[in-house]
Amino acid sequence: MNKVLTSQEIEAEGASLIDEIIRLSDFTFDRLPMLDIIGERLVENLSVAFPDLTRAMCEAKLTSLDYIPLAQVMESLPAPVLLAVGAGVPFDGEILLVIDRTLLLTAIELMLGGSAKHIDTESTQAFTAIELGFGERLAAAVLAELQRALSVVGRAALELDRVDTDPEAAAIAKNSSLCARMRLSVSMAGHVGLLDVVIPYDALEPIRPDLGKIYFGNRGEDQSTWHDLISGQIERAQMDLEVVLAQEAIPIQKIMSWQPGDTVDFGIEEGEDATMTCADAPMFKVSLGKRNNGFIAVQITEKITDKEEPENDGNDN
Repeated sequence: MNKVLTSQEIEAEGASLIDEIIRLSDFTFDRLPMLDIIGERLVENLSVAFPDLTRAMCEAKLTSLDYIPLAQVMESLPAPVLLAVGAGVPFDGEILLVIDRTLLLTAIELMLGGSAKHIDTESTQAFTAIELGFGERLAAAVLAELQRALSVVGRAALELDRVDTDPEAAAIAKNSSLCARMRLSVSMAGHVGLLDVVIPYDALEPIRPDLGKIYFGNRGEDQSTWHDLISGQIERAQMDLEVVLAQEAIPIQKIMSWQPGDTVDFGIEEGEDATMTCADAPMFKVSLGKRNNGFIAVQITEKITDKEEPENDGNDN
């Protein structure tokens, strides 16, 4: 149902729109479509990096990309808030990360092994030195993933310079300077926090021509970003292995006659050959043995190639 506005509300909204048009007319800038792509890549990177850091699932989303003066960024900051300043290639100046209280405290609780169910997101109490220390780790992780996202337009090398909670101490440009602000929503452990990446428009000067056109490929030295990302996840994955000691065909009438306590003799002795499988696919040939502590163990004797089928003499495998 459409809302009916009074004449005063219509006049107020019209005045607000006019003020916004006048404000933007004071700046001469071109929108940079590649920043949207970099923001989406940053979201994808953080969705992998944060779980590695916090051991919890994370869902990140790029909610907006605005071009606003730094003064407007600073005026909208909540209190308290973590401000992290970084610098490096390809920027000509400093950039600012804004991490709100919810995101910071949730990440800290998870990094310490907690569940983050009962964190106080409404408090205005200043951060402790320990919380600021964890904030440095979180900000450094964000800068590392931003560096990887920037590889789409060229070589990048970013470092964390400092963290602070005072907006004046974390100022990266004049209040009147135009900035590009990428706002990300990050959901972890049932809490939704905000992360802003604020980049002064002047700091983008070295790569502004590349940001003004759409380009989906990677340039620069880092050509294996996604390869490394996927490889890292595969290496941390777990897989179940099974050792098939023996296979034997037994009449179903005999199986149905079995009772608790009956013994089925497969004739397996120490040193017998077996096959190690993963998801029913043969991986290795192994030899059965026993360790000094009495536990059964197997020794890998041969790797089974894709074309090689495991030997099956009908007795053991």
